[in-house]
Amino acid sequence: MSRRFTLPFLAVVLLLSFVGAAFRRHRPTIVLISVDTLRADHLSAYGYPKRTSRFIDSVAERGLLFENVLVTEPMTSPSHASLLTGVTPWKHGVITNGFRMKDGVDTLAAALRRAGYDTAGVVAIAHLGDSRGFRYGFNQFSAPPPLLHSEVGNEHRRDADVINAEAKRAIDGHVRAHPDDPMFLFVHYFDCHYPYRSWDKNEDQTLVWTPAEQQNTPKQIRRYDDGITWIDRHIEDLAGYVRAKIGNDVVLVITADHGEQIGDHDVPVNHADIYRETVQVPLVMAGPGIESDRVAANVSQLDVPVALARLGGAELQNAVDGIDALRFAERETSWLHRLFGRREEERAFVVTGAPAYSRSIVLVKGPKWFIKNFDSAYRYARIQTPAPSRGGPAKRLTGTSAEGQTSYTVDIRHYRPFWVTFQHVASSPACAATALVTIDPGLDYYRQPTSFKGSIRITVPAARWDSVTLSIAPAACAGVTSYEVSRQSPPGTSETPDLFNYLVARRLRSGDELYDAKEDPRMLRNLLQPGAPPPFEQELRSLFESYALRVPAQKIPPEYLQTLKSLGYL
Repeated sequence: MSRRFTLPFLAVVLLLSFVGAAFRRHRPTIVLISVDTLRADHLSAYGYPKRTSRFIDSVAERGLLFENVLVTEPMTSPSHASLLTGVTPWKHGVITNGFRMKDGVDTLAAALRRAGYDTAGVVAIAHLGDSRGFRYGFNQFSAPPPLLHSEVGNEHRRDADVINAEAKRAIDGHVRAHPDDPMFLFVHYFDCHYPYRSWDKNEDQTLVWTPAEQQNTPKQIRRYDDGITWIDRHIEDLAGYVRAKIGNDVVLVITADHGEQIGDHDVPVNHADIYRETVQVPLVMAGPGIESDRVAANVSQLDVPVALARLGGAELQNAVDGIDALRFAERETSWLHRLFGRREEERAFVVTGAPAYSRSIVLVKGPKWFIKNFDSAYRYARIQTPAPSRGGPAKRLTGTSAEGQTSYTVDIRHYRPFWVTFQHVASSPACAATALVTIDPGLDYYRQPTSFKGSIRITVPAARWDSVTLSIAPAACAGVTSYEVSRQSPPGTSETPDLFNYLVARRLRSGDELYDAKEDPRMLRNLLQPGAPPPFEQELRSLFESYALRVPAQKIPPEYLQTLKSLGYL
């Protein structure tokens, strides 16, 4: 290359390097805040008449407010895993609290770290901790320790004072060690969770678990709202610290993992259902380049990590289920949309109930919510000991032994309820053992294990993504275990109230439900007429299958998958 061309070429290379370095230097600091158990409709910015959230309101006023944001599942760990990965619980594997995120699932923190961000996370409870896989991608990570077996109660929880102190420590560490890199900070607050006002050291907490206290709805609402105001002040304090230490080039995002029922749908205090008060959460974003506006269309929490990855010049390595929330907002707020009222085709969302509370699923499309209730399937089961000599299941299961017992698991995903029959023949006819059938995450059909000698046959219902496990103790009695799956309920089933009563923290609803959330925001008027075919049945089934069944069910032999297909499940 001649000298005449070399100098301009080098100049272009240096200019591009300078521009690239400048771009990297000016990528924004991203602060993602999740407030556990925060209802959208209790924030002033979302129309709540009480001024609960002065600072969050100010963020919404200068940035984007998404009016209808849906979670994948109203439970802390699954929802946060989706928020941090952009994939559904079937894919990241955290289907309830206490489960660990699957290896190989990329996270927003890991993606931003690859793009040059210094990443830090501060969480208030242990089931978002390192042992559950939530640390992946963070350079700094702070979480409380999990409970020991000897301890009783909820997971160790840290209040907002502690969270802010830890977050400020992470910010100081970033400024010292990575002053030239952008920062990604994820902060999780837990102070809206029941028991409300647990952060107030002067509060008498001795009555909080009594039914009379929980059913005092006006009092509980006041206490819950106090928690929102408490956290709002802490978010303001933290945002001010970020600006003071790092500057104003900050994108601030505030959202939640699920809402809360406080007397709604007959639940005094919990998030046991999949109505708007538990499934819909706030989402506000503000920062450089984010215009002030409101987005009315339904979006998903799955859309948040996709948007934040793009803002940081990063990319999630695996396929995601969300879209870029900011791109969606740009389309809705474009001049074409404003001038001609152009609308994208309505997205349909599948939300699954928290496994410990509800086996139901919901399709949300526009203002319509179609809820498919499976809870009533869990009323009945059947135990026979010794096992009948004829008509037993034929497919063998291989067990895994731990802690003095051997467990056998059947893992099936499909749309409608079905029945699983286990038959166990002990290693010796004289072997005295106990059998317990559970559903992940350890919901017992029978609280007291069933004693048997020699053999036992147990038939139990399941639905949705259930993993049904038979555990035999002691492990020395483990012999031959077989199973079958059937769509037909077996004869002689009897009511088994243990699991059923545990699942119906929500009121039992044996029929399907359809609501128009725009006309009926509290979702009190079921639009389905008795005996009428549900209008969204096929669409919900198709979406459920497209999400859940793409994930291999490793524990089901191929011939049984084919049987399920022939029965119309798959």
